[in-house]
Amino acid sequence: MLLARRLIQTASYSHQTRSLVRRLSKRTAPNLSRIMEAPSDIPPAAPSATAAAAAGGGSGQATPAEPEVYSDRWEQIWGAGLARGERFDAAAASPALVDLLQSGRVDVKGARVLVPGCGRGYDLPVFRSAGAAEVVGLELAPSAVREAREYLGEVTHPSSHPGGEAGQQGQQEAAQGADPAMRVEAGDFFEWTDGGFDMGYDYTFGCAMHPSARAQWAQSWGRQLRPGGLLVALVFPVNPEADPAVGPPFPVSPDLYTQLLGPQGFEVTYQQPVPGELSHPTRAGREVMMLLRKKGE
Repeated sequence: MLLARRLIQTASYSHQTRSLVRRLSKRTAPNLSRIMEAPSDIPPAAPSATAAAAAGGGSGQATPAEPEVYSDRWEQIWGAGLARGERFDAAAASPALVDLLQSGRVDVKGARVLVPGCGRGYDLPVFRSAGAAEVVGLELAPSAVREAREYLGEVTHPSSHPGGEAGQQGQQEAAQGADPAMRVEAGDFFEWTDGGFDMGYDYTFGCAMHPSARAQWAQSWGRQLRPGGLLVALVFPVNPEADPAVGPPFPVSPDLYTQLLGPQGFEVTYQQPVPGELSHPTRAGREVMMLLRKKGE
């Protein structure tokens, strides 16, 4: 019965959103519609990491002990073999992002877009297919960079992924990534020096920051976006009753984002809860879409 409800909920995505996905598929690759595949949720950090089973994997393997350096946890997780749909990998771009671009509230045509903490890169083809001139995903974990490049290769060269009919050339193209204007780089968001982006997208990234690093997170967004640039922040998980010190994902809120980003010159221009049908099923009711414009233009 639960499965049936989820299938019904997934099927309730708006006709317009599905139409956009079909258009993205035609413009980029036949299998781009995979961005709307059913996702899983981001589980909280295990209270006893050495004894807890790997979240979402069903393998029964114990999660490795937490590393001494907080940021090292991401390579530890990806390097251990994070499957699609496990833990924080949702196996798809957010339906809310697809709807945002389709609705006309955000025009990405000709823009340079930065997606830090991009994971496997599910969001990059969404921006690129909507008209972005350049989309850059940034990942701290080298293993995540490899996985993202492989995914982008599959999206752009669908016959080169397992089961396809492409030969060695197709495999090489997939390994190199897909489109030179859509790429994933290895780097630390706090130290990344590219800057000058027209737009940024933050989803399951701010909530992954240790609370002690939030000020630096906000300062980095202020440095990465040009004056007049737009930050698209899909705020998750919004749960006022959760312990703010327990994570990741650490509970966040629109008020927290406004408080952190305001001193960096950002103004909120749009803020609305995400309708349940535009959230990944296990995240419904805990997401708020925010648009924040950087002053100066």
